[in-house]
Amino acid sequence: MSSGHNEKVNQQLFLKRVPEGIAGPEDFEAKQLPIPECGDGQVLVESHYLGLDAALRLIVRDSDEFLFRVRPGDIVRGSAAGLVVESNNSKFAVGDYVLASGGVQNFIVSNGEGLERIDVSQAPLGAWLGGFGVSGLTAYFAVTEECKPQPGQTVLINGAAGAVGSIAGQLCKLAGATVIGLTGSAEKCVWLVEELGYDIAINYKDADWYEQLVEAAPERLDVIFDNVGGTILNESLRLIGMHGVVLLCGSTSQYTEEEMSGPSNYIWLGTMRARMQGFVIFDYVERYSEARARMARWIRDGRLKIPSYEVTGDVDVFPEAFQRLYEGKNLGKMLLKLPAAD
Repeated sequence: MSSGHNEKVNQQLFLKRVPEGIAGPEDFEAKQLPIPECGDGQVLVESHYLGLDAALRLIVRDSDEFLFRVRPGDIVRGSAAGLVVESNNSKFAVGDYVLASGGVQNFIVSNGEGLERIDVSQAPLGAWLGGFGVSGLTAYFAVTEECKPQPGQTVLINGAAGAVGSIAGQLCKLAGATVIGLTGSAEKCVWLVEELGYDIAINYKDADWYEQLVEAAPERLDVIFDNVGGTILNESLRLIGMHGVVLLCGSTSQYTEEEMSGPSNYIWLGTMRARMQGFVIFDYVERYSEARARMARWIRDGRLKIPSYEVTGDVDVFPEAFQRLYEGKNLGKMLLKLPAAD
């Protein structure tokens, strides 16, 4: 960043009210505030990219049931990739690129905890919020440590064109599995097969999507990798195979519902001696560097792609971009590219 950051302001995004349905611009408020002072032991980071995650809709609910909570009047939670522009902390130098979790804003001041220095020669800055960030790491550890698909097995990825699913499917292919993706448009189906190497992609908006899935998996499913929940998960359970694995990485269809509902077809778990389990990436935080190094090799070898969908604008564009995420406009990770990135 240029040395003229004192001429700028810090635009921050706050939750204005608890949303009903999909959160929209009317539920947020952008404020222009002074850039925070960088005190003793602190670091000032200018955000270049902000990551958009469907799970944000979960944590702005009027509920204390989840890991995190954002209440009206709070700054909106979010991850940023940016540049250290001022430092009074010996662990970070001006010019370092870092990941920060300081919320949706242009400038973040930190004591260094929660900051992670990143190597942009390993992957572009924005990729550290997608394939090299929580989304890609979720896919990596969910596939390699929890699902563990084997050659010849059949895997279903629900939410296949999203930030996690788009990478998880590729990793299952690398393991030798047959991969079926469920997604929300014909365009995305073509993209999954032609660009990411999925064996089959099915549009869940088709009236006969379940019949298509039955035809695609005549010997049932060994793994269901679920990011969606709701009807998609419930119907998928009818096809779980003997000793199959159902991994729950998200439930995007339920985040906007007033009352969340679970699957009713769980009887198939007993019948097929299958298991269903939850997954949270933070269990693997000590192994992030290992995963990134391995994925970097696959990228260099042309065996793994890190897709992203960029929206350009300032912090006040974030609510509109979040709406587009829920409308399914993205292929891969959705990023907001801020002015400082230019």
